[in-house]
Amino acid sequence: MSEPKRGEKFRLLAEELRRGIAEVRWPEGRLPTEQQLSKEQGVSLNTVRRAVDLLVNEGLVYRRQGSGTYVQAEQPRTGPVVGAIVPSMTYYYPRIIAGIESEVARNGAQLLLRSTGYDVAQERLAVESMVAAGAQGLLIVPELSAQADAHACLDGLGLPVVLVERRFRSGSDIYEFVCSNHAAGGYLAARHLFSLGHSRIAFLARSSPHAAEVAHGLREALAQRGLEPAQEHTGGRWTAADAENCLDLLLEQGCTAALCFADREATLLVAAAAKRGLAVPGDLSVISYDDEVADLSAVPLTAISPAKQAVGRLAVQTLLRRLAEPDAPLQQHLVVPALVVRDSTDIHSSSRG
Repeated sequence: MSEPKRGEKFRLLAEELRRGIAEVRWPEGRLPTEQQLSKEQGVSLNTVRRAVDLLVNEGLVYRRQGSGTYVQAEQPRTGPVVGAIVPSMTYYYPRIIAGIESEVARNGAQLLLRSTGYDVAQERLAVESMVAAGAQGLLIVPELSAQADAHACLDGLGLPVVLVERRFRSGSDIYEFVCSNHAAGGYLAARHLFSLGHSRIAFLARSSPHAAEVAHGLREALAQRGLEPAQEHTGGRWTAADAENCLDLLLEQGCTAALCFADREATLLVAAAAKRGLAVPGDLSVISYDDEVADLSAVPLTAISPAKQAVGRLAVQTLLRRLAEPDAPLQQHLVVPALVVRDSTDIHSSSRG
């Protein structure tokens, strides 16, 4: 098993503490001290404090000044046990996890959380462990494209499931899901650039399950205006050299704006433009898709921002409704991202008076 990534350790420790509470590992109701947990688990004190803070926010434990951390007397909770399986606890997913955690806590439910590292085998092991631990329903971000038998796997779970940020795109889309409407995000980006006078818009992306959806929304917006799609480039993880090559391509096509998937790629493009002596947004307007670190770019990036916490909360609500009303009609939710305007977009020079 790979070493947990930065930002993941405290969630893994929180899950271990949840299991300990459920197993009455500390029958006197008092958790080990933070120093003891740090030594036992081989993690920093900051990791321990973040894990305990999470359990305090969930109402599982409370701190008594000068005495220690205690399990709430009213435990265990009376709500259902919800399992959540995500591919990563770092980039993109922390806000979704936060939404899940807050909604689970608000409803008095219990949460089991696992990360799979985008690995199908780990995903199936996580499902098995959660079913064995008593999960009554599952929230899953599944690796659908990597599983030829994805339908059979979902049908064979034997308990309610809500897909998160993943769905089938055909008549076989018969499962409940909560997803960001990434195509709508691409459409919103195009409309913003149109409003600034841009008509030659490049789409530049790293490989991602969502990049094609974003590109589709951009193309649809262009088609509605009778415009041809400009330069498109999708590849693996970018380097600075890739950004410079993409800049060459979009300039050859006469593009005055670019929509980049995601923040890192947009930041590299801004750096490539600066190296070439081009100003952003004076010579080139840039929109980032994701908004994880868009505001940290040398030029703070206008961004399409998926409503990740809302997705997490709505996924929990959908699953709890299914548990309460097993025969209710299936629901599928698309959540439209927001446009966050910063400094990287401006009026195209030809549109100025």
